[in-house]
Amino acid sequence: MICILCKKHTNDVITKELRGGEKLPVFYCKRCDIGMLGQELSGEELKKYYAGKYRKIASPRLGFATNPKELFETAIPFQQDRVRLLKKHLGKNRRLLEVGCSAGMFLWHIRKYVKEAIGIDYDSRSAKFAARKCGCKTYDKDIERTDLEKKSFDIICAFQTLEHVKNPVDFIARYKKYLKPGGVMAIEVPNLRDALVYAYDLPNHKKFFYHISHTWYFSQKSLQKLMKQSGFRGEVFHIQDYNIFNHINWIINDKPQPSFSPGLASPVVNFRKNIELKIKSEISRFVIKMDESYKNKLSDLKITSNIFYIGRIK
Repeated sequence: MICILCKKHTNDVITKELRGGEKLPVFYCKRCDIGMLGQELSGEELKKYYAGKYRKIASPRLGFATNPKELFETAIPFQQDRVRLLKKHLGKNRRLLEVGCSAGMFLWHIRKYVKEAIGIDYDSRSAKFAARKCGCKTYDKDIERTDLEKKSFDIICAFQTLEHVKNPVDFIARYKKYLKPGGVMAIEVPNLRDALVYAYDLPNHKKFFYHISHTWYFSQKSLQKLMKQSGFRGEVFHIQDYNIFNHINWIINDKPQPSFSPGLASPVVNFRKNIELKIKSEISRFVIKMDESYKNKLSDLKITSNIFYIGRIK
């Protein structure tokens, strides 16, 4: 396998089996700290996969196909880290483009902070839903086939998108053309050094983490290298979205929760119906504080679930 960043050959393999049971290798470049799916699917194969099996893999409810309305309603409460990290770059004179906007969960939050927010998503149902829900213009085709002008955006975002694309170098180069001079690009991807796959010995999670829709697996090093090669200067933030109860579930059971919402929300303790308020309050405060401390520690160790890059054109 030839590394897309250093262009050198590697035979190192992270895994030979993916989430759906597919027997495909994920190669690893030690020089760049990047994982690469060993087989490229054809356009027709990808279209069939995203229309069918992917809707269950990427669903809020494990094993059940999802739809734009469910995606929006489930993920809308969990956009605060993205908004927080981008806030200083926003303004009422700024235009923002989100690539891979899905059903508009981020657009819904960010629209009030900018002059105009626009979305692109190849899933036409999600793009149309986002436009109706957020009152934003959206497209379901390649940016070159839209009426959007080059050098017209102050900020371009791609959240949980870069790991899916055929060629991340080409992807960044394409969208860079639509940024104004000195414009900002924000990228969020799953972290190759996620604690559940990097620190803990969880064989089932290892299969769960690697799946056929993710062609690339970035670390801080590889993401920064990609963006530097692409002409950006910026920094990486480590974001832990899943809570400590989600990790305890994996550590004890080595299997996912039925729905991702409890794992993304603040951890909740189920108390007996008539338990005293003092007990409920103090234990709940302790659990929330413990969760915050755990997430901060994972961030300090750089083994969070996601990495978030913000950079400007050099």
